[in-house]
Amino acid sequence: METERPEDLPADLEQVLEETGALAGWMGYHPALQRDVLAWIESANTPTKRSKRIDDTARNAGKGVPPSEFQ
Repeated sequence: METERPEDLPADLEQVLEETGALAGWMGYHPALQRDVLAWIESANTPTKRSKRIDDTARNAGKGVPPSEFQ
């Protein structure tokens, strides 16, 4: 069964979630948490910080828990 991609998911986040098998975990997040996490990722001041936030999100979504910033 394929997980449907939300319209507002940035391509770089989607790619990492798919590569790590964490997309289903992301889809299990409450919509309010998804919005907050997207805002957190978008607020990164540098590409390196954005990448770290995306990696943190994927790692934790794969475990079924929110990103570190939201625990």
